[in-house]
Amino acid sequence: PEGYTFEAQVGNDPERTFTVEVPAGGVKEGDTFLAPLPSELADGPRLRAPTGQWKDGLFNCFGYGILHPHFCCSLWCTQIAMGQAMERMNLTWLGVPGAEVATRNTFKVVVAIVVSYTVYSIALEIAGAPYGADPPSYISIPRLVGSLAFTFWAIWALMKTRASVRAQYQIPEEKCKGCEDLCCSVLCSCCSVAQILRHTGEYETYHSTCISSTGLQEGAPMCV
Repeated sequence: PEGYTFEAQVGNDPERTFTVEVPAGGVKEGDTFLAPLPSELADGPRLRAPTGQWKDGLFNCFGYGILHPHFCCSLWCTQIAMGQAMERMNLTWLGVPGAEVATRNTFKVVVAIVVSYTVYSIALEIAGAPYGADPPSYISIPRLVGSLAFTFWAIWALMKTRASVRAQYQIPEEKCKGCEDLCCSVLCSCCSVAQILRHTGEYETYHSTCISSTGLQEGAPMCV
């Protein structure tokens, strides 16, 4: 039930345990959820993200400068930036926690999806170019289906990623309770991704980059 506490074990070491509280809504047998790992149990240095509230607001995108890599990537390549956040948080390509085998290549999977859709769309645009504004159905229908499928995945994955981050850091919904993650993912996806990246990255200490799987410089620690 919600609020119940129990002792969780880190890895397979019975000497490394810490108290975990069941999040709002409770859980059922077989469910998984995220919880902050105490710094004293972390293996080596870890990024420290605030618990209980977001590090800053949804629209504080320029806090590190208008050309900061995290903002540029979130604005121009929103799904790629989302993949970086997923990789930091050890989430699957659908934005939910998973076993190591399901999360080890999350960023690569997201990049593959984005690149595949881009190539697919360009190919159909080229094929439909000779027909002008009225391409035949065998071009327009696949183009529509592909667009809807990609859009649905992008919204769903970001919604679940944001929900997973909130669950791990015990951040309550502030507005649009019950559907805040969906609203943010639909209405301002780039701002939502940028906020997640700022929350899970100590940019004051570790440099941001657009060309790494986590959006952080090589050698930066993982999130707690």
